[in-house]
Amino acid sequence: MSRTAAHPTLALVPQPTRPVRPSRPLVPALSLTLLLSWGSLYYAFAMLLPPLLADLHWSAASAMGAYSTALVVWGLCTYPAGRFIARFGGRCAMTLGSCLCGVLLVALSGTQSLWGFYLVWIGLGVGMALTLYEPAFAILVEAWPRAYRRRMSVLTLAGGLASTAFWPLTHVLVANIGWRAAVLVYASIHLFVCAPLHWFALPRSRPGGRPTPADGGAPASSMPRPSTRLALRSPAFWLMAFSFTAFGFVTSAMATHVIPMLESKGVAPLTAIAIAALIGPMQVAGRSTDLLLVGRLHPLAIGAVTVALIPVALAALWASPSAFNLLYVFAVLYGAGLGLLTIVRATAPAEIFGTAGYAAISGALSGPSVLARAAGPLAGTYLIAMNNPYDTVLLVLLVCSVGGAAAFLLGARGRAP
Repeated sequence: MSRTAAHPTLALVPQPTRPVRPSRPLVPALSLTLLLSWGSLYYAFAMLLPPLLADLHWSAASAMGAYSTALVVWGLCTYPAGRFIARFGGRCAMTLGSCLCGVLLVALSGTQSLWGFYLVWIGLGVGMALTLYEPAFAILVEAWPRAYRRRMSVLTLAGGLASTAFWPLTHVLVANIGWRAAVLVYASIHLFVCAPLHWFALPRSRPGGRPTPADGGAPASSMPRPSTRLALRSPAFWLMAFSFTAFGFVTSAMATHVIPMLESKGVAPLTAIAIAALIGPMQVAGRSTDLLLVGRLHPLAIGAVTVALIPVALAALWASPSAFNLLYVFAVLYGAGLGLLTIVRATAPAEIFGTAGYAAISGALSGPSVLARAAGPLAGTYLIAMNNPYDTVLLVLLVCSVGGAAAFLLGARGRAP
């Protein structure tokens, strides 16, 4: 049975067909730029915040508000960015994004006013939409519409190392040259490393941003333009959007509250940190496992396992007072699920809706998820402020994850509930 027959919604979007030869350094170049972009735009802020507050005498809430605003803008821009990529190509989008981020980081290094700080981060939210996973995945799908999975896993491994590299790097830079000079270093990285790599290593797109696949097919002139409207009419699209949004909310809330949740179980602070520290290595282990499974399991089968791991992990944490070892079960399962979830969010749209029009469809699916990631920590904090115990917060997140898993399973089957 063909893949189209197995998944009816594949017929919604025409499949790309024209063979091309992507440049050999494409995957290494994207891996390096994702490592640098995630590190400087997303992870470095936590290390820049204390010296910034000491210098400018702002409240932590005011500065964090600017960063949260950037995440909201990122979410709002994912669909327009996907449309831009579909029209002009990923090479143009990512190069423009790196130049934008470089210029804005130069402005950030000289900021003195809070309103200027917010304007810079609003612009950086646009830059995130043009430089992080979504456009990179779209480029891989265009270049290898039938062989993108392994390459996506490689990119997520590189992105997963960003916090490991940039937290200590930012600390060293701030300690030796100050936070403003450290930001200038990151601006230089975007302008003189990422932008040239995006321009020279990424493939050129044909007029109209039509995909130029590397694995066979008919002339590009025979390809109809991809239609996002058809995908939007599919119940599978809305099920996937709900699933990704639910998991975005859950994982962002857990990132902020996991250590207090562990401590609420009667665990000593150092033990809680040690258990939470297992999550990072298990993310890498999960993504490495996906690399080994490419070609052995269908991406949607891996997705079904992934969406089950997170609610099972949260259930283990919720039940842990009666079994201390369940805390370690939680860390292992949650970390593995978290690592695989990034790959599932990237591969599921292509497997369900096809590879033509991937950039726009993936952007439309990612937007609500990014917004949910901005809302998750705030919602958890609000529930705690209302004198709810952490078990109540955890139960809310468990229910959300179960709903997200059910929506994914129904969406993967291409039918409404």
